[in-house]
Amino acid sequence: MYPDRLIAVPGRAALVLIAALMSACGGGGGGGSSAAPADLAIIDAGNAESIVREVLSAGFDSSEVAGGGEILAADGGSSALVVHMAGRRTIQAAGQAVSGQVQPSASYGPDREDCLVSGAITFSASLASLDTLTHGDQITTVYEACDDGDGAVYNGRLRIDVQSFTGDLFADLYRLDGRFTFTNLAITEDGTTETSNGTLNVDMNLLTPDLESDSITFTRFTLRSGNTAWTFHDVVSNVEDDHRGDAWLTTLSESGSLESSNFEGRIDYGTLTPFQSVDGDYPATGVLRIDGANGASVVVTALDEENLQLAIDWNGDAAIDETRLMDWSTVPGW
Repeated sequence: MYPDRLIAVPGRAALVLIAALMSACGGGGGGGSSAAPADLAIIDAGNAESIVREVLSAGFDSSEVAGGGEILAADGGSSALVVHMAGRRTIQAAGQAVSGQVQPSASYGPDREDCLVSGAITFSASLASLDTLTHGDQITTVYEACDDGDGAVYNGRLRIDVQSFTGDLFADLYRLDGRFTFTNLAITEDGTTETSNGTLNVDMNLLTPDLESDSITFTRFTLRSGNTAWTFHDVVSNVEDDHRGDAWLTTLSESGSLESSNFEGRIDYGTLTPFQSVDGDYPATGVLRIDGANGASVVVTALDEENLQLAIDWNGDAAIDETRLMDWSTVPGW
């Protein structure tokens, strides 16, 4: 699971993050004024397993936002992109540029900086202080084929509206509550481009060393990867990365609705028991319920680090009609 989960904004992306780490099936950013979710999808013998894969792959992946989890995690990609690259570098650049002459409530930028390998990032911000982030601060980052040597190339726009902030940004010990708006933010990695649009409400807590917890909520978010597009509605996602012990523990839970170009309609889903993985492997615990039209449902249980069990109610009578096993390895993105 996320073998190089540095992540996550583009991370993959928690945004990402989230994300979205989600589509360009819509165009522009925005979180609440979009079309209503489609009707519930039919779950049948032919599509049950593919729908499970869609939820586990696209759904949980996008919660780290925008492409897989590299958007909102603490191990590099994520916080580097979201906060370090946008917030931290903006504040540092502002301080260097004005030598302390900028007064409170000052606007900064646009300032264009070269990325480490190629491309550029343009920062602009309205900051109440050059020492920290505060309520009302706004930071906008525009990526132009930016390659910082982490294996991904970024294009598009990310805006952060700070709701609250505590801690030390420069020591990576902080809690940030903000609105992250993605506008055609495209991340290209290993020949695949994922493009996300939408607004996420993100509560990113890194106050405890080696522990990060992210709570992500949003009304609508879209993600496109290749020829596939996903639209997410009314999502609540919680991710915790704990590096304090001998093993790295990742705990995930999420609920919401998903539409995909791979099936007709939408499915609703919710975590009954959080999924937990050790050292980036497939989760050995966790239970997820997926609901479709006419009361049909699939309860997905992680039996161990290799196997998932699908308990399927085809007709909505609350009785299990069929039980199947599925290999974790067949779920993309984990």
